[in-house]
Amino acid sequence: MLKDLTTITLIAVAPLLLVRSAEASPELKPFQEEAKADFDEAMAEPLKAANEACGLKLTVTSEYEKFDAKEWSGRAHYSWCVPVLEQIKSLCEKRPAYKKVLVKKLKSVSCVFSGVKPAEKKDGSSDFTIRNMEFKGSAFVFHMATNQANVGDSAKTVLEKALNE
Repeated sequence: MLKDLTTITLIAVAPLLLVRSAEASPELKPFQEEAKADFDEAMAEPLKAANEACGLKLTVTSEYEKFDAKEWSGRAHYSWCVPVLEQIKSLCEKRPAYKKVLVKKLKSVSCVFSGVKPAEKKDGSSDFTIRNMEFKGSAFVFHMATNQANVGDSAKTVLEKALNE
């Protein structure tokens, strides 16, 4: 009887689970699909190089449902994320002590278009960029904005700090 009740409950709940999974993956507009394809293509080689240097299987993600074509018009949006991967690769190739910690802590990189903290008047050239980077759990998260500078150096600073904590 209990087994039958469990089966009935699962059958009744299954359609609700399907709806939720569809909601979790929003449908992209055509311009967002194109931007995502450009991003995926641009990330392939730097990601492969970082993974080989570190002996990892990092993933790189973004959130193209938040991509604003007007804001990024005329800019290679994916080029904001590439320096992050290059810094990860560099740490693994040139700094063995950092590599040892990095391979234990880092599992993914997420370069996103939302959650950007605003620039402040007192900011130097990299402060705004650094404030929008964080090591969260096992992910390096970069909240990208078009007016950020020194992405590579900023990523290096944030990675070094996180790996020394």
